[in-house]
Amino acid sequence: MNFNRSTVTTLFMVALVALAGIGAFAGSASAATTTLAGDGTDTVTGFTADSSNDLETSIASDGTDFDTDGTETLKMNVSYDGETYALTSEDVTDGTTASQTVNLSNDKLSDLPGDAGQITTVSVTTWGVDGSGTVTTAESSFQVDITFDNSYAVTNVDDSSATIEDVDASGWNTFSFGLLGDDDPADRHTYERTVGVDGSNTTVTLNDETTNGSSAFSDAMDDKDSGDLIHGASTGVNGTPVLAFYQSADSDIVDTSTDTYAVYDANGNGEWTFELGDDYSDATSVDLYVSSQSFTSVDSFEQADLNSLFIDKADMGLYSLGSNFGWTSLGSFSLLEAIGIGMTAPAGGLSLAFLIPAGRRRLGGA
Repeated sequence: MNFNRSTVTTLFMVALVALAGIGAFAGSASAATTTLAGDGTDTVTGFTADSSNDLETSIASDGTDFDTDGTETLKMNVSYDGETYALTSEDVTDGTTASQTVNLSNDKLSDLPGDAGQITTVSVTTWGVDGSGTVTTAESSFQVDITFDNSYAVTNVDDSSATIEDVDASGWNTFSFGLLGDDDPADRHTYERTVGVDGSNTTVTLNDETTNGSSAFSDAMDDKDSGDLIHGASTGVNGTPVLAFYQSADSDIVDTSTDTYAVYDANGNGEWTFELGDDYSDATSVDLYVSSQSFTSVDSFEQADLNSLFIDKADMGLYSLGSNFGWTSLGSFSLLEAIGIGMTAPAGGLSLAFLIPAGRRRLGGA
């Protein structure tokens, strides 16, 4: 069959239109709206706080219509355990109508706590107000069961659930953090939370809702770029330390498909995200640990585990360990392993020049 230029052009345009249609269909299929009836039987499944999904419910006027009520703005909030997690409002678009639908994007519920695959039951409240904020459409409340997806779990920590300790400025390690001024250090924050998971399928977010959490971790994040290792704060899972990164993981250091690691500020909210690797493939729950003190200051962390993380996996040598953790903290590591000779010293002992090897990869400003 022969095709002239006009025919080829027409076929090409038809193909583009078809592909565009397929793309539009795929995009619309990924979004989902859950309509809440407000009768106490509402459920949300596969919840991941995805911004492309939302909740909607219809708010009815108390009178003939919203003009009769005097209602100008409709409001909806979602609360759990006495705390409001999301609030949205919409102006009445037509006062002559007796009802209007209000939408709430799921990402506004990113702080809502829940275990993977489990139900968090929330209260949804709707009402309407006039221009002065006076309630004109009475409040209506109902329960909604939100089932978290197996890939998603959230836990929160606040002043009452965190361990917050005063740090003695006289004992502050200036070698580790380079503080040469007279400012007192921030309080030390430690967070320990148990979260239900579906093995390595689950990503867990720990939201820091403490009063001074950002200040407590600011020194550890100072001058960090996305992907840098974090040294001045520490993270662990089930009592074992795991590498932590600023904003995103460095795939040259960890295998993001199989390793367990943590990320700080991945979504720009000062949260901690834990990615569970193959070691936790059969886990139904995990104990998460976060502290604003360095890995080498956590008494429960074993030297062998720290060696495995920073010497073996992160390929840090003696100089890099000293400059990042503080030279007084080197006892937390095996120095012989750090200089690459295992546990056997050469005849005649070690010279100072041999202790500081060249050619190590620069990590986190080392």
